[in-house]
Amino acid sequence: MLDSFRLRMAALGGYEGEAKRRNSQKIMDASWMRDPATKPVYVKWVNHGLPMVDDDDTPVYAKYNVKSYHNITGDEISYLLQFRLDDMRDNPNIKVGSYVQIMNEMDEPEWWLIWHLDDRNQFRQYSIVKCTHIYRWLSLKDGKRVIHECLGCPRNQSSYNSGVWLDYTTQVVENQHILVMPTNDDSKTITYDTKFLISEPGRYPPLAWKVSKVAPSLNGDITKFTMTQEQFDPARDNTELMIANYYDGVVNPELPELEEVPTVSDLEIVYSGVPAVKAGGGYKKFTLKQRVDDKLEDATDTVEWSVDFGGNEDKLEYTFQDHICKVKCVNDYSLIGTTFTLIATTEYGSKSLVVEITSL
Repeated sequence: MLDSFRLRMAALGGYEGEAKRRNSQKIMDASWMRDPATKPVYVKWVNHGLPMVDDDDTPVYAKYNVKSYHNITGDEISYLLQFRLDDMRDNPNIKVGSYVQIMNEMDEPEWWLIWHLDDRNQFRQYSIVKCTHIYRWLSLKDGKRVIHECLGCPRNQSSYNSGVWLDYTTQVVENQHILVMPTNDDSKTITYDTKFLISEPGRYPPLAWKVSKVAPSLNGDITKFTMTQEQFDPARDNTELMIANYYDGVVNPELPELEEVPTVSDLEIVYSGVPAVKAGGGYKKFTLKQRVDDKLEDATDTVEWSVDFGGNEDKLEYTFQDHICKVKCVNDYSLIGTTFTLIATTEYGSKSLVVEITSL
């Protein structure tokens, strides 16, 4: 009897403090879904481009608590996000540098960036800040210009001056701010003197900024960029795309490919599960592949996607990015059972796929 009691007490913890922590964790897990601060969220780690919620993504329930209240002289407010321990162990995307999609009280999706882990002894929480702008810039890779875009979080930076630097001959603006991004393949292309156009719609000329300092975090998960205000150049900056130095640089001519050109039969559109999109559901991802030596590889040629839905194309929402197409259907039950055709066209052929609209 004494041995059974000792085994039971050992399961609760080796000492009283450990037992109290375990009991507190069990109580929190039991009341997790009853807490009004608990919300379903989607956590996405993105190495390239913008985060998107796919049809096969599963939400995680997290507690969403305010960390600091907004004031008119401060930055966008930061919040605390707390996950259950089991979700933190099972989901590798829950880490500093990942994006989190949270629905606000108006049932609108908002993207936040996990900035910092509050590494306390119990009930760990992440500091998150809202992503308020899509940043676009250019980089050179193998002599070619590449357009990048990434969600980021601007923060205030004290300039300690009146906004301009003036001598007897020149006047230069000196306003500053900080941009925070996850450390991924896109943000690694940002170097010193990289130029951005960051301005509200309708302003002309838009405000231009230039990177003056690159400061990765100690663990390398996020990177802070200090920016100083720069002069807008109408001969190089594209105000329609909001990309600085868009007309700058020389694009080297492409040499003809000497490899075997894939035929129409070599192209395949791959997907997970069945070729179907749920009415009112999330995005379904389709990828164009080419078969080389009996192996499927990503299509290397330029791909043009199109959708044929018999005049109902406005019932679909789709995004195209290189060889990847993401499609979702509006919440219209009358479309259940209908089909549309997804077409991928390259320089050497095309491939089509019939996709069905199904219920949730």
